[in-house]
Amino acid sequence: MLNNVIALFNGGGAGGGGFAGGGAGGCSELTSQVLTIGTAYTVTVGAGGGGAASGSAKGTNGSNSVFGSTTSTGGGGGGASAAGNNGQASGNGGDGTASSISGSSVTYGGGGGGGVGTDGTASVGSGGSGGGGAGSFNTTAISGTANTGGGGGGGGYVGSPSANKQGGAGGSGIVILKLNV
Repeated sequence: MLNNVIALFNGGGAGGGGFAGGGAGGCSELTSQVLTIGTAYTVTVGAGGGGAASGSAKGTNGSNSVFGSTTSTGGGGGGASAAGNNGQASGNGGDGTASSISGSSVTYGGGGGGGVGTDGTASVGSGGSGGGGAGSFNTTAISGTANTGGGGGGGGYVGSPSANKQGGAGGSGIVILKLNV
């Protein structure tokens, strides 16, 4: 048996929608796990979801990450918008969770920031700490960072909602196992 194993796993981040940022993948950290030598354990790294192609589309959910019988859920896709965020500041993505399992402190699972429309006088939402992508105004939104489960930023537009830019893709999840000796 292997005693005192630590497992960190983060679901894939969701893609940003038409204005709404994508949700971050769930993060789980299991401490003092006991693994049996010769036993197969399921390990799945969740993929990030795709960003919305237009303002009327929703971002795709991120996929789950799995270690053994425990699952960290992928993030929820950013919502579509009929009216958009016209002339108001967009929301920032939520900050994720820090872990030092890799030897230094790394933050996982930041949410995607919201996009903004029309005249561009409002500010886009920033991505949350932990790989969240920023929203956009006149460009495709920033994708969540790979291996963090960060959510993609929400798309924005100039002129009309039909000219909406794409939401950013969600970042893939991660699974890390560490044996404390």
